Amino acid sequence: MPYNKGLFVYKFCNACTMYDKVKLWLDRCDVGEAFPHLTTYLDEATQTTDLKTGETRTFGSLHGLKVNLYVGGLSIVGSLPKYMYGSNIYPLDRKTTAEAISKIGDALHLSLDNAKVTGFEFGCCFLMRHRVREYLDRLGSMPRLQRYRFNQETLYYKHRGQHQPKTFCYYDKVADAQRKKMEIPPGLQDANLLRCEIRLDGRLPHQLNVPEVKASTLSDNHFYKIVMKQFQETYFSISKMNRLKENVMSEIKTVADAFDCFVGKLMNQTGQSQEQVDDFLQELKSAGVFKDRISYVRLKQKIERAANKANLSIQDQLIKELDDEFRNVGAYV
Repeated sequence: MPYNKGLFVYKFCNACTMYDKVKLWLDRCDVGEAFPHLTTYLDEATQTTDLKTGETRTFGSLHGLKVNLYVGGLSIVGSLPKYMYGSNIYPLDRKTTAEAISKIGDALHLSLDNAKVTGFEFGCCFLMRHRVREYLDRLGSMPRLQRYRFNQETLYYKHRGQHQPKTFCYYDKVADAQRKKMEIPPGLQDANLLRCEIRLDGRLPHQLNVPEVKASTLSDNHFYKIVMKQFQETYFSISKMNRLKENVMSEIKTVADAFDCFVGKLMNQTGQSQEQVDDFLQELKSAGVFKDRISYVRLKQKIERAANKANLSIQDQLIKELDDEFRNVGAYV
């Protein structure tokens, strides 16, 4: 599909960021006397009993959402756009996010405004000029998080441990939808649709520096701006791969310049350059070359600085395009 196929398609993809998967918890005392009747509103419900404690749990679903009833309260997990439209390619703005929460509450015959949000995904789809993998090739390391390139269409930044309080993901949304056999809106089947999202899980008030995060908070304008700011700042903290100047030889004055030029050429010759650097660092770690972790960080930074030395490189046009998308997306808040 050509990049300029219709103003509607462009606005559809770039008009707003959205929440996707959310995790809600509502204490039993906030549900009140209606709690025992919630199972009648679920599409499917299975009840289990702990033989040691006698505690009863009910596991069910509500139009794709996972709804579980425990002794202490109600858990709801799932994608808001999927619940509203059947696909998470369709975006939700603040207004439709509030409508989705209200619709879930209506289906369960209760108010979810005070439900505690324990996790959520927030992001945007960008309609790009080139293949998604070409943009991912140019994204390097991120401070404090590990870079994982699982395949050509997917890039993650996350913690090493099992618990993942903060994850950033960049991937080809069309390819992802095709794998999951999801509906793709007309005009987007062959689009270069780059999905960028932040996933927060647990201790949200601490992570976002706010007093509390409730279901009603998600559509609050001030809170939306806080999440948007973190979404943008995190992207701009990623090191980017620039390209060498065409007349780079005229810029070389010293042996150090020549070395940086050589490193830059190697890094720009293949889309797997970041993976090669990561593999090399892993080899060093496996061999126990350096005793302290900071040495590996400094080495990676040194390689990236050499590849992007200011007087030898210019901003890559694909990175400039992606930078502009991230700057502009905040204007739609």
